[in-house]
Amino acid sequence: MSQVSPQDRRLTEEGVREDLQRQPHLLMKLAENALTVAESLRDNYFKNTAKFVTALRRAMDEATQGKRSDPILTVKRIENANWETVQGEVVTFIDGGIGQVQISSQVPILLRVGSYCVRTGERRVSEREQFGYYPVILGDLEGGSKERKDFPDIVRITAELLGGLSALERTPDLRVLMFHGPLVYLMGGYAGHTPFTEQDIDLFLGQYASNPDLGRQLKDDFLKRAKLDIYPEMTDRSDEWGKRRLFEPLAWIAYLYRRLIEEARQRKPVPIIAGVVERGALRQFSETVLLERVFRGLRAKDKIDYFNQMYGRSDLTSPKALLDRLGYTDTLLLAMLLQPGELSEPWIIDKYESLHRGKISLPDEAWKSDVDWGHLRPPNKMGFPRVCGCYVHISETTEPVRVEVFGELGTDQITEAARRTYLYARLLPGYGFPVGLDIADKHAHVPAWLTDAYSKLIRHHLGVSLQRGEISDAEMRRILVQAIYMTHRDWLFRPKS
Repeated sequence: MSQVSPQDRRLTEEGVREDLQRQPHLLMKLAENALTVAESLRDNYFKNTAKFVTALRRAMDEATQGKRSDPILTVKRIENANWETVQGEVVTFIDGGIGQVQISSQVPILLRVGSYCVRTGERRVSEREQFGYYPVILGDLEGGSKERKDFPDIVRITAELLGGLSALERTPDLRVLMFHGPLVYLMGGYAGHTPFTEQDIDLFLGQYASNPDLGRQLKDDFLKRAKLDIYPEMTDRSDEWGKRRLFEPLAWIAYLYRRLIEEARQRKPVPIIAGVVERGALRQFSETVLLERVFRGLRAKDKIDYFNQMYGRSDLTSPKALLDRLGYTDTLLLAMLLQPGELSEPWIIDKYESLHRGKISLPDEAWKSDVDWGHLRPPNKMGFPRVCGCYVHISETTEPVRVEVFGELGTDQITEAARRTYLYARLLPGYGFPVGLDIADKHAHVPAWLTDAYSKLIRHHLGVSLQRGEISDAEMRRILVQAIYMTHRDWLFRPKS
């Protein structure tokens, strides 16, 4: 009796079900989906998913063996995944954290960006790693729409970018710059914020530019480009924007991305700049790449009712409809298709589809002006850069992570970023996320015990000041700065268990 090989068993429904049963996190996701989809889809949801995944695995295997000319999904093994190949590299990890201190009805928001720089393979601790803090008090900012819930996100994105740019400028031999989260966010949702003032930008640059001349040069260069190229396309009030030296948030963020790319291009070799996303809910790859090919093949074979017959429906006729009804995401599908140590083919991620024309208020003005954020879309050289991405599967106990890079920095960015992501994440096999980003996350995080302690201190200070008839805003601000600066190892001061 011949024995079935593990690879052949992966191509059977029984093999798929066995794989899923070994991965409880995927079973939980499927169970959650089964509870949220329409009642008509709940019957045999797990069985039909296994059947669908089996068909995808077989199509991928046929393409690998040359039996199929139209591959459903191209997958590669991560090569040279050993530490000897990255020995001595300087890597900086960036992440931002937000803390809130509740004082009556007011909630001052604190933000700090943490950087963790490490030289791989260095045995001397003093030479191996360095930590950095970059604090911001959002209440100091004049611009931005503070009434919007995403205002802290705008500030955090700006601060993280400046932290990355600062790391690149002060580290001549930097080889890898890695951000916690998307390299570029879906920017359309952040449109419409009131422009930052020049004083706001000075507050940002005061924390990030050790040399005042560098900060002044960065600010003046943006204003020059904005006056000549960016603002005339975005608004009919460009002359007034330039005269008042205003910084429209998305235009400013796009400029910082461009500056980051310009700085990286001047290095030899070009540094790897990447963002790594865990537990992402994106489904763009599944819709525009994977399922688009599936449905194209079904139409060619006149089998467009394949999914309708499988799930007993009549409306599963497009990738979008299938994902809408069944709740599949990129990470869920690819966790069932990729094996540990594999990465998916790259694709261009659409980050800017929802950038459109709208209205914003200028500082100190009640009326609004028209702004066209579509001008910031690629391929405009003054707008946001294109972003390429892929998924990397670290281990069977975790979902794949998404790795994003700037395509403009070279074709090797995606494979090299994926390789390092895999290496760094293998140090946390149960978590499946780069260890340096985990350290940066804990480093930047403003812990609840810290903000709780300082809220008590602030309330005490307020009480004493009220009794004396003296309320010093400068003293309050000093306490807040102390709260977010603290020390590089403030977790050592956490309450004892």
